[in-house]
Parts: sequence; structure tokens; C-alpha cells
Amino acid sequence: MNVIAFLTDWGLSSYYVSVCKSVIKRINKNADIIDITHSAGHFNIKKYAALIFRACRDFEEGTVFLCVVDPTVGSPRKPIALKTSKYNYYFVGPDNGLFTLVIQEFGVEESVELADKRFFYKTDYSSTFHGRDIFAPVTAYISKGINIDHFGPKTEKLVTFEVQKPIIEGNKVICDYLYSDDFGNIETNLSSNYLEHLDLGKKVTVEINGAKNTARVVNNYAEVKKGELLLHIDSSGFYEISANQSNAAHKFNLTDDFEGKVKIYLEL
Repeated sequence: MNVIAFLTDWGLSSYYVSVCKSVIKRINKNADIIDITHSAGHFNIKKYAALIFRACRDFEEGTVFLCVVDPTVGSPRKPIALKTSKYNYYFVGPDNGLFTLVIQEFGVEESVELADKRFFYKTDYSSTFHGRDIFAPVTAYISKGINIDHFGPKTEKLVTFEVQKPIIEGNKVICDYLYSDDFGNIETNLSSNYLEHLDLGKKVTVEINGAKNTARVVNNYAEVKKGELLLHIDSSGFYEISANQSNAAHKFNLTDDFEGKVKIYLEL
């Protein structure tokens, strides 16, 4: 259980990520720490919830996930650790909805509030850096095989946000715009399991944020001309709107402010 997957919204221009890794290594020198991302924007809990869910499925059973997107750090929100029913994953971080999708998809076998200061890095812990003082050391102890029931009392209910399913009405689909990646690919909550495979070559009308464009259903980016829009199933099993060697998000005037807040309308 030495694999630790690490995700934050801190960026890499300061020392925060490195000192958390150092704290982990002080407790478990054999920890294998894999960075998921630290640079996908700030404060967007729903976006990072989607990133966590999409990334975690490719990690081995028993992986410990240290996830800190915590805009209300120091407030009454609880620091938690949970173990999933499926895959025996462990997630450590703030109880603010960040783990909504993994809770929904994998279930919770056990969850606790992190309250026992014996497992903290500092008993006089910082009110603004729980990542270093609470979450990182607890993650390290879990990776050494310590059961999460040692860290504090069981939680009765975890914070989750409402997850809306895509709507399919005839030839029209309404789904959520979750986020755009660095290439400008538009990520949706429309799973390939939810919508049967569309005919390749089919043209689809896409409307987002009041802007309309036409995309072609294909398997990969190279099947359309440079700059042309396409709709395909991405590597995580969700429909993605992209532009070959271009930026699809720009074509719909999407910025970070729209992530998780607007709908995507598809006419098939």
C-alpha cells in the first residue's frame, strides 16, 4: 500500500507540494508518490472531483489518494479519510464535496474525521495549511497500513454536491460542461455507457453558452481537418468535444468561469 496519488490546486510556483511530499517521506520512506495534477486552476471543487474520478480508475487497488482543494481551509469543514467499498481506495482531504463522484461510484466502506493529533505533523497545526499538517501525515500512515479508524470518530454523513445526469429526449441531449483541459478539449459528464455509440461520420449540432457549431462524430482527432470540431469518446469513457490541433473551448467563448456552470446541448 505504498502508492500515494497526490492532487491539489496549489500550482507549482511555491513550496507547498514539495513540503507535503517531504512530510510523507519522513513517515514512510518507501512511499511512491505519483502526482495527478496541481495546476488545473484554483478553488473549483466540482472540476477537481471530476479529475479525481477520471484519474483514480487507472490506479491499483489500495492506492491512497491525497487530495487537497480546500477554499474554506480553517473553517468548521471537517478533515476526513474514507475507504471505498469498491477497489479499496483511500481518500484523504477536506469534507467539502471533493469526493462526491468517487463516493457515488465506488461507495464508502468506512469514513472518519481526522481528529487524533498524534497522527498530525504538528499538534499546533496551521489554520491554513492542513495539507502539510493533517492530510499529508495521515496519508503517510495509511500507506504504512494503519487503519483509518485510528484517526478519529466515524463520520455520519459526508458532504456531496448534487450530480445531474444527462438528459436524452429524442435526438437531443443535454449534458454538463465540466471543464476544459490545456488543449481546449471540452469535457462533459456524458458517459459512453449512457449514450449508445453514435454513427461515425455523423454531424452533430453543438450549442454551449449561446454559441452554435457543428461537430463530426469520429474516433480520433486526425479524422477531421485542422481546426474542425469533432465529438468522440475520450480515454476515460466520456464524450469530449475537441478541435483538431485547435482549441474547442475558444470556439464557444468558454473560460474557467463557466466550468461546471453551463449546459451543453447536442442535436444528433
